[in-house]
Amino acid sequence: MSTQREMALVALIDDITAVASATDDLEEAARATLSTVCEVTGWPLGHLGVPADDGEVFVSAGIWIGPIEDFPVLAEIAATTRFAPGTGVIGRVVATGEPVWSHDLTTDALAVRLLGGRDPGVRAAFAFPVIAVDGVVAVLQFFSEEVIPRDEPLLRVMTAIGYQLGRVADRRKIRDTAQAGRDRLQQIVDASVEGFVSTDAAGHVTEWNAAAARMFGRTREQVLGRLVHEAIVPERYRRADESGRARFLSTGQSKVLGRRLELAGARPDGSEFPIEIVVWATREANTWAFHAFIHDITERRRAEQALRRAYETEQQTVARLKELDAAKDAFIATVSHELRTPLTTLSGYLELLDDTDPVQRRMLEAMTRNAARLQNLVEDLLAVSALATDELAVNAAPVPVRQAVESAVHATRAQARSSNHRIEVETDAGVQNVTADHDLLVRAISALLSNAVKYSPINTPITVRAAPAEGRVAIAVTDHGVGIEAEDLPRVFERFYRTRYARDNAIQGVGLGLWLVKTIAEAHGGTITATSTPGEGSTFTLALPV
Repeated sequence: MSTQREMALVALIDDITAVASATDDLEEAARATLSTVCEVTGWPLGHLGVPADDGEVFVSAGIWIGPIEDFPVLAEIAATTRFAPGTGVIGRVVATGEPVWSHDLTTDALAVRLLGGRDPGVRAAFAFPVIAVDGVVAVLQFFSEEVIPRDEPLLRVMTAIGYQLGRVADRRKIRDTAQAGRDRLQQIVDASVEGFVSTDAAGHVTEWNAAAARMFGRTREQVLGRLVHEAIVPERYRRADESGRARFLSTGQSKVLGRRLELAGARPDGSEFPIEIVVWATREANTWAFHAFIHDITERRRAEQALRRAYETEQQTVARLKELDAAKDAFIATVSHELRTPLTTLSGYLELLDDTDPVQRRMLEAMTRNAARLQNLVEDLLAVSALATDELAVNAAPVPVRQAVESAVHATRAQARSSNHRIEVETDAGVQNVTADHDLLVRAISALLSNAVKYSPINTPITVRAAPAEGRVAIAVTDHGVGIEAEDLPRVFERFYRTRYARDNAIQGVGLGLWLVKTIAEAHGGTITATSTPGEGSTFTLALPV
């Protein structure tokens, strides 16, 4: 290669470098490059290919250097072809990322199919990619009317130029990305429901968003350039605002920066309203700038006051309800005590009456059964009253298990006899005593037996079995009744809870019996559990420590 041509190519690189450094518009730089290359190399036509809008293929940018109107076939092919990777000279450059040289397009497989037998009016062609960080972003293509063999030095120079132009694309992308970030940040600030205010080191307002304008009743134009403490700070706080800023600028220390504070803001008429504000500082162009997000908390303060008033009202209501509850408990306890004595007397005399006459026997059994029912209800109410005041006292002592079970069976004898239920008692060997409150234990077993009677068909057996169980005595009451649905089973021990079956069939009871059993079991350090199969029966197991 001649010295003159070497100097021309070096000058070409210098010229393109200067163009690439002076702009961030790729099309402008490419146009200048096309013109300069055509001038230096003597190739008459230059063309720019760019990615299509969909980014999948390349198309003509419509930028030509030279008399393209003299080559209508070439112009048509460029204007109508979508150059997929590998299609034509441009497609090959895109696919490989390398320069491509064709000494004669009419015989080159790259172009023959596109030409379709037509004469493009040119022969030689070469193209090189513009390579940016994202890959090939443009292709510069040149044509000659002559057949020209591959020129390696020229292609090497073109490769270098392609990378130079790639920097233009990279700078443009960086600029666009940065601008998009600034625009996005500005949009966020403008759309924020919180007021945003920025000031310079001296306190002059430099930024003021729409929310701040609504909040403080001043437009952006009214406050830009004004001292911030004159625009939004109540007069009683202005001296502190100025001194705090001056202290930070001189010492770098601040008591308010980065903290969320509740202060007051001022409107043009001098009226104040509560605000929540957080302030931070940034170093910009060798000086400080201050920024703040501000939130109007007027509604929050009102809500807090309303909540405080509601809480005070609620506390008064709770106190009144406690008084009423205490009065209710006292009433229940008094009435229950008053009912217990006559009911006990009544039950005793009923047992003494003559039952030889069949009619009188049925009447006595009905009276005895209902008296026992009332007595059980009174005892349950007394237990509830005692538990409400934490008065359930457990007088623990050794209790023979068999004797406690038999006492419970006796207590429910009238109820069981009225429905012809047979209660069978089984006590396993080794079961002797438990440490428990005798009366409470009998009450718990009686409640389980009463429950079994109520939910079992007449003439069906009920079994009470006492057996040892890992340091405990398990007293299981099993019936062959209606059973308990799965949805009801977890709640049967809740106070006043009644199963759907009990409600639908008007089974007697108020939902206290099983709750009392659970309470008594826990007071003894024991447990009560239930298993059931609907339609087949249930088993309730009371387990107490030996």
